[in-house]
Amino acid sequence: MQTKTSDNQPLNDITILDLTNGIAGPYCTKMLADYGAKIIKIEHPLSGDFSRKIGPFPGNISNQEKSGTFLLLNNNKRSVGLNLKSSEGKSIIHKLIAKSDMVIESFSPGVMERLELDYSTLSKSYPKLIMTSISNFGQTGPYANYKASELVFFGMGGRMHSSGLPERNSVKLGGNHVQYQAGNMAAMATMFAFYGLTYQKNQGQHVDISIFESQMGSMNARISQLVAYQYNGEKSSRAVYGAGGFPSGFYECKDGFINIQGTGSFWPRVTEMLGRPDLKDNPLFAPPLGQLNPESKEEFLSSIWNPWLSTRTKNEVVEECQKFGIPTGSVNNVKEVMNNNPQFAYRGYFGTIDHPVAGSFKYPGPHFVTEQNWWKIRNHAPTLGQHTNEVLNELGYSPLTIFELAQKGVISNISKEN
Repeated sequence: MQTKTSDNQPLNDITILDLTNGIAGPYCTKMLADYGAKIIKIEHPLSGDFSRKIGPFPGNISNQEKSGTFLLLNNNKRSVGLNLKSSEGKSIIHKLIAKSDMVIESFSPGVMERLELDYSTLSKSYPKLIMTSISNFGQTGPYANYKASELVFFGMGGRMHSSGLPERNSVKLGGNHVQYQAGNMAAMATMFAFYGLTYQKNQGQHVDISIFESQMGSMNARISQLVAYQYNGEKSSRAVYGAGGFPSGFYECKDGFINIQGTGSFWPRVTEMLGRPDLKDNPLFAPPLGQLNPESKEEFLSSIWNPWLSTRTKNEVVEECQKFGIPTGSVNNVKEVMNNNPQFAYRGYFGTIDHPVAGSFKYPGPHFVTEQNWWKIRNHAPTLGQHTNEVLNELGYSPLTIFELAQKGVISNISKEN
């Protein structure tokens, strides 16, 4: 990964005050930081961003400076440990806002107003300010103050209703898909507002991001279900695993599993690949009726398909299928994705970042490739309050004043600086 500062990054003239915690907000600012934006991340001077408590941790030993989640989401940012509830802290925040193009925050609705840092208040002094607020359900509405989690979002959004086996309880996708999606949308919406301000001569803007609503616009299975209901009242149901044509789905090979779509129009290609042209128009197997017969499926899988797979590795199967234009891929574990994927290796997707406390680890690379290589890692994720002194120096605070602020608990203890 490149670590040198470059002036060709498209957002290198933008300064952002980051008041976010967790996943959605920090992912938003990470997206902007990786393409050049200068991010000043405000953290509680003692506990910091709560994602510092989220694993994984090296050796499964919890340490606020070694959280894999925090390290992933906060490269290219500077950390300032600051107590926002103190009068001195608010004074520092106002000075930072005056030097920033945007403020991005993820507090619960009402918190910024209580801190007198809400958009309505700030826009009077900074009419060109762009503020993006990321919250569970948005700044308004009957759910505005509801608490939520990834599980809650996924269940309330409708997609979970049709996930899982028909005879079992509903299940959600693993991980934090909804929150990452919201962070991605927040970054995009923030840049829309910045474009309007810069090129359309618009005034400042308050961008209200609802994590709940962001999943409704995400282009996944939910969209097709929403459209189906809108047009014909159809309610989504759970599909029976393994139903439909063959070979289609997950199958075991010599060293693992592959995923293939070999039914329908791909059936003739499957028969050609297998060296069994006699199967192509055989009514026992051929579409449409043969492919819907459970007994035909059982016969094909047990006597033809599975024996063919059992003598080949998953990579051999993928290569053979792709040669005949059949959509297929190997089912890789994480180790195979990160260490043994020739496509990622060729394009140099993964790279190593050294952190002074956590150590050296691999991280994902850019979302897209450009000729000038806009995406860069300039700095590792900060330790808590690492840049407090540096940023306050830039604001004109003297060493004595900084020491006094630290003694009062307004900023991170100087002994914790790096």
